[in-house]
Amino acid sequence: MMRRMLVAASVLAGLAGCASHPASQTQDAYNQYWACASQAVRPYVNQRNLTSREAALRAQAHCNDSYQVYRARQIAMVRRTVASDSYDMADQLGAQQALVWRRRVTQALDDYVRRARAGS
Repeated sequence: MMRRMLVAASVLAGLAGCASHPASQTQDAYNQYWACASQAVRPYVNQRNLTSREAALRAQAHCNDSYQVYRARQIAMVRRTVASDSYDMADQLGAQQALVWRRRVTQALDDYVRRARAGS
């Protein structure tokens, strides 16, 4: 009986550890950033004085705080994979990876605005 409880407790502890895994935290931060940006762009769809790119960039600016959280988590995740004497490199790699995803979000928002305007 005691052994079963210990096994169950260790399994639960392992599952709790998965929830705090850096990749999971990074994905959660990205999801929050994407949710923010995809909501922030909607008011700009009908502002035809802005190009679709400008609308996407304004939405990005609105969500800069959530992007910074995602960027920090991305850097932290990369830092966990390198030796401590390589943190400068890890910081650059993590920041670059976050920037790649920021550009993808900008492109997706730009595409969304163009499609929405074409459909209205």
